[in-house]
Formats: sequence, structure tokens, C-alpha cells
Amino acid sequence: MSILNPLYTSLYTTLQGGTALTSLLSSTAAIYNKQAPDGATLPYVVFSHQGGGPDNDYSARNENSVVFIRAYAASDPAARAIDDAVDALITGKNISITGYSTFWSAREVDLDLVETTQSGQRIYMAGGFYRIRAGK
Repeated sequence: MSILNPLYTSLYTTLQGGTALTSLLSSTAAIYNKQAPDGATLPYVVFSHQGGGPDNDYSARNENSVVFIRAYAASDPAARAIDDAVDALITGKNISITGYSTFWSAREVDLDLVETTQSGQRIYMAGGFYRIRAGK
């Protein structure tokens, strides 16, 4: 059984439960898995699984997942503030994943960029890769 569905649910619930984070977003529902919908109002957060899977290093079922969590906003300071709020919710925390016990959650990579839409609007992204290790 894949950890992905319970991991996605856990990430959404963890991020949604962070009032310091949701107070910075366009709405309390502005947290998306994989991709924001067309026309989503800035600012928002997107998370996605980037890789990983079972450790297979011994008989216990341990999972080692890397997720990419990023903020999109109309300004660089806003994107960074949202990213800081995400980091406070994930790094070093015991994320509750149904059927698993989290024993490691840490930020491993920082990412930062700006994109320009066809209409000339700049959209800033700040985020990171997080390693989440959990066992059954």
C-alpha cells in the first residue's frame, strides 16, 4: 500500500491547521495538491510528492518521501513569509499520517524564483523540499 494518499491528506490537514499560515493566504482553502486551479487567487500554497518510497532496509515498512511545498504570491516578501509559516509547521514536527508514525521531517532544499505571466504580472515562488520519514 502506498503512503501517498495518507501523506497528501496529512499535508493538507497540517497546512490547513496552521492559522499563522492560513492568515497569509487568499482564503483558508488556498492550499492545493500538485497544482493550483486555473485562475486561483494569489497568494496560495501548492504541495506535491517529488520522490521516495519504501526504504526496504529491513522488515519494517518505513517510507522515505520527499515533498515540495511552495508559496506563490504577488511579491517576494509575501511568498517568503508564507514559506516561513510552512516551514514552522513541517520541519521537526511529528506529522500525523494515518497508519504511520512520523520519525523525521526536515527541510533539505530551498527554492526561490519569479515568473512573468503573458500579461506581464510577476508571480513569486518561495519553497523547499522536505524529507518525511515514517514507519508502520
